Amino acid sequence: MSESVRIVDGQVVRPVTPDAPFLSIAFSAPELCTRCGSCAGVCPENAIQIGERHYPKLIAERCTACGLCGAVCPGKEVKYADLAEQVFGERFLDKGFDGHVEKTYVGFSTDDALRRGGAGGGMVTALLWHLLKSGKVDGCLVTRMSKKEPWKGEPFVATTYEELLESQGSRYSIIPINRLWADIRNRPGRYAASILPCQTHSFRKLQQADPELAEKIPYIIGLFCGGSLEPELTTEMLSMRGIRKDDIRNFEFRGGDWPGQMRAVFHDGSAKPLHYSNYKDGAYNYFTSLYMPERCQTCLDGSNEFADVSVSDAWTRDEKGEYKFKEHSRLLIRTPVGAALAADAIESGDIVLTDVSTDPSYSTHKMQTRRKGSLAPLRIDRWRRAGRRVPIVDRGLPDDVTCKERITEWLASSMLRAGKWRPFRMAVMGFLTSKYAIPLIKIRIWAKKQKYNRRYRAKRKVDVEKAAKDYPGQSE
Repeated sequence: MSESVRIVDGQVVRPVTPDAPFLSIAFSAPELCTRCGSCAGVCPENAIQIGERHYPKLIAERCTACGLCGAVCPGKEVKYADLAEQVFGERFLDKGFDGHVEKTYVGFSTDDALRRGGAGGGMVTALLWHLLKSGKVDGCLVTRMSKKEPWKGEPFVATTYEELLESQGSRYSIIPINRLWADIRNRPGRYAASILPCQTHSFRKLQQADPELAEKIPYIIGLFCGGSLEPELTTEMLSMRGIRKDDIRNFEFRGGDWPGQMRAVFHDGSAKPLHYSNYKDGAYNYFTSLYMPERCQTCLDGSNEFADVSVSDAWTRDEKGEYKFKEHSRLLIRTPVGAALAADAIESGDIVLTDVSTDPSYSTHKMQTRRKGSLAPLRIDRWRRAGRRVPIVDRGLPDDVTCKERITEWLASSMLRAGKWRPFRMAVMGFLTSKYAIPLIKIRIWAKKQKYNRRYRAKRKVDVEKAAKDYPGQSE
């Protein structure tokens, strides 16, 4: 780094150091970096580039100390009340896991290719295609697995139906999509973005810091997120299964029949499953305990609370454990922009929706509510008291934290800490992707059936008692 001062627009500018307070937190405390790519995307001087493992790197000689990268960084600080007031015009801290919701739907794309290619009902791509073909946007900020290095995810701007098809499916890996802001800054047109919660937090900050650039992205379609996975997961999984990176043309996180499974797709089009069972019951469920980045472990937003619409799979089951809406997406309408988008897409025949706003089983997500609503705040509190750097948030600990939750958080954190040691996580992955994990999968499936059977019996008992009360003297 040059130690000489320089002149920029008539002002004396001294060399910038990574700990400068106006920079993104990534440069002084990388453990707090979400690797969303926002700092690289917002920098007007191209002084920040994406480096190894998707962390940003600073080219100090180009930096003019404008402070934009620090202003949009979601890693250091997320003020939920401020974001709520900005997006919804209502100041509040916490409305539960789903956040502020106007309407809840389940639905799917009417385009067979979009529905088949999506992880659920193809809803995200259907909404993006509706915006693109209707001329409301000129491109979509999305992700795909790289064509040159298919074990890596990459962001890109899709401008055609065929490119949107490339973006379909889930990619549970860190991909710095907001770096695309730099690409569209000088391009004409308007864009839609399909992004994760931390990336949405940064976009809302962008609306305050650089409104001219933010106006180019009038639609935010938010993805639910239980936590991204470190980029080395894919290469380590291929290595564990004895597959060379150069032998594949694609890495699928949820390939094949719904709900999908992690697969390697070879150049001849054949595919090899990388674990037993499927996405819901197989090895993936345990990878979040090994490969989740440190900043993801302290994230409190799993439902993308500040998007215009948020989309997830429609996992809800009935009392017998059967999915109520198989191969459907769940759609949360949050803003007037999101409501208009959904209404227009329905009118155009691009999506089909069923209103489930009054169905309490669609009002939350039990596992993620625990992970984001109780375990993450516990972790933030415990780490802060231990002197570790943690993000600044205005949501505190729940009032009803139990001893069991504290133990659960400590055990989860211990596993994540052990996962940083490659020999340990490779040994665990070797077990999880082998035939020796089949009994564990069977136990998991059996436990689920028992849970839903108990719910069914309990509901049946209530129904019988109610019938006996309403119609005395009549047998079942």
